Amino acid sequence: MAGLIGAIGGGFIGAAGAWGAALIAFRGALYQADRQGNATHEQWLRQLRRDASLAFISAARSEKLKDCSQAPSGSVLDAAIEQVHPAWQRLRSTYEALQLEASDGLLQPAEAVLQSGTNTNVVIGMRTSTHSDDQALRISSLEDWKRIERNIAAFVASCRKSHHDPAPLEQRSRL
Repeated sequence: MAGLIGAIGGGFIGAAGAWGAALIAFRGALYQADRQGNATHEQWLRQLRRDASLAFISAARSEKLKDCSQAPSGSVLDAAIEQVHPAWQRLRSTYEALQLEASDGLLQPAEAVLQSGTNTNVVIGMRTSTHSDDQALRISSLEDWKRIERNIAAFVASCRKSHHDPAPLEQRSRL
């Protein structure tokens, strides 16, 4: 009888140990899969942010915007002005895409780039509608371009910091 009780007790202890080991292995595999899924998701989000940031930087550094700020008066300036509006629209649309993906730390410098270019865009709009003095436009545009370049540099620095710092993985609790 004692042998039977010992065998049943040993069976329970063995089954409980096997069940505990299986539960630990299951939770470990679930944790590993969760971490891997989070890491993949974070990598995908970083890639989206990177692509949106690159599109914005490319639009902000558009040669068409720079050419307008450095164009001499006359027909060369008129040709440059005609190309600024589409370039400016591209910059605004890339900013809108950036708004969907970027953190506030990136949006503030990006908005500064847009704001620094607003004066140039307004003066260019006035130039095309009222034919104001070309030299005044050129000086204003050069100053604004320098401001845009400084703000682009600040945006790029913010991008480096944001894109190179690892984001914390989302915490999930699972049973």
